Amino acid sequence: MAVRLIATDLDGTLMAPDHMTVTERTKSALFAAHEKGIKIAVATGRTLTFTDSVTAQIPFADYVVSSNGAAVYDCNAKKYVYSTLVPNKVVLEAVEMLNSLPVHYHIYLGGRIYIQNSAMNYAADTGLPEEFLKDFISRVTVCDDLKEVIGDSDVEVIDIFSMGENETEIVEFMKMNNLVMTSAVRGELAATALGADKGTALGGLCGVLGITSDEVMTFGDAENDCPMLEFAGLSFAMENGSDVCKASAKAVAPSNAVDGVAQMIEKYAL
Repeated sequence: MAVRLIATDLDGTLMAPDHMTVTERTKSALFAAHEKGIKIAVATGRTLTFTDSVTAQIPFADYVVSSNGAAVYDCNAKKYVYSTLVPNKVVLEAVEMLNSLPVHYHIYLGGRIYIQNSAMNYAADTGLPEEFLKDFISRVTVCDDLKEVIGDSDVEVIDIFSMGENETEIVEFMKMNNLVMTSAVRGELAATALGADKGTALGGLCGVLGITSDEVMTFGDAENDCPMLEFAGLSFAMENGSDVCKASAKAVAPSNAVDGVAQMIEKYAL
């Protein structure tokens, strides 16, 4: 069956190893697919506002599946078309617990990233490139009281680092509140609402587009990509990806360092 939607993870997948660049070959392959009428989606753990440097490089992208599948944004209509959010009551309880522990954490709300002042005292060791981290930090809104910022809103993600000996307590809280836990980088625990993952989000998008999973091609490299790799009729884990990711995919693509996404698009979609 012909490919009608391509959905690709960003870091470790679409992006070059610097986490910031879409190479010329990859741009060309995606644009050729776009010209052929194939819809293009980026599917990432990042918030919507943290994808603008990517969509600026591929301005023909149709959708952004952000925050590990918590929301889907239509780039052309400039509106959200799907969302599954963490309930406000659970978020406020989580913030109260996390504020009592020596952990670094962020809240993803309305497509933006927030951190409480007190959480900045604890480092987040992710192993990501320094330039990428500088870009990330520049996009984070620091506040004195996260509860006040959150108000009565539901949120996309509770993103936690540097858990150390507190990991068991944090994981138990997330399980008790039926939150889904995944990880995209070293030392991270990202909690989303039950039903919020990249695969379910793509299913919701396919419903909007009127296409089947057999018409979807996906790419990923990490644990949080597994649901969309399992969902799609044609899916690729990157050679540089994790073992669990490769087990979830239909095939393995060359690494992001050698334009693996572009190579597979050229071979199977064009």
